[in-house]
Amino acid sequence: MTILQSIIMGGVQGITEFLPISSSAHLIVIPWFFTISEANINPLTYDVMLHFGSLLAVLLLYGKKFVRVVIEGLVDFRDGRGTRSMLFKMIIATLPAVIAGLLGKHVIEHYLRAPIIAAFMLALVAIMMILCERMAIDRNDITMPIAIAIGVAQALALVPGVSRSGITITMAIFLGIRKSEAVDFSFMLSIPIILGASIYESRHIEFHGDALGLYVFGMLSAFVFGAVSLKFLITYLKDHTLDLFAYYRIGLALLILVFSFMPRL
Repeated sequence: MTILQSIIMGGVQGITEFLPISSSAHLIVIPWFFTISEANINPLTYDVMLHFGSLLAVLLLYGKKFVRVVIEGLVDFRDGRGTRSMLFKMIIATLPAVIAGLLGKHVIEHYLRAPIIAAFMLALVAIMMILCERMAIDRNDITMPIAIAIGVAQALALVPGVSRSGITITMAIFLGIRKSEAVDFSFMLSIPIILGASIYESRHIEFHGDALGLYVFGMLSAFVFGAVSLKFLITYLKDHTLDLFAYYRIGLALLILVFSFMPRL
């Protein structure tokens, strides 16, 4: 991997982590398609650094709101009404992904990280995204059952091609949550998930002299492109549907299928 390739991969991570088009699918497909070698880096270290860049991006835009939710939740717990707080709902919604990640890590890493699976999930979730805003659904607040359902959807995003933001926003809209509130809840949930995953995987971090620049440039790229893409998505979805991203996902899925059956040169 070169510095330029690291910047590209960081940019891909930053953009696709927040846009509902699946970061995992792109990070599988792009090295596979362009034959980017990871021989000179520690892939786990690189992955942690890219996710740390993404974490900084979401904290830039949602950090204040997240801290406010935490403080208000702690006050609610002190006053005996903590189980009704948004903080408690976020904690419960985070658990399914944590459990699935710990118990299913081996299966996901060894059996599901394949271009064909990513293509299938890209298309399946795209169909859900197109349907969710075309159904007449009664409006709801984020109750505990809804938070749990969104949390289960987030756990499914461990499968490449699903997209954490795509499936959680779509599930929330299906359950009657206003789109702006669905977007906010989705990205607030991303903070503990990305932070927890980075801390958990940090035990594998190994920095080698020549690769340090690759890690740093990848992280900075993920941060810059992540912040820009997240701000774009928040603004875009105020006046538009998810259709643009759904059609992109379908097009990417078809492209992956075509190249999967073509002989590699």
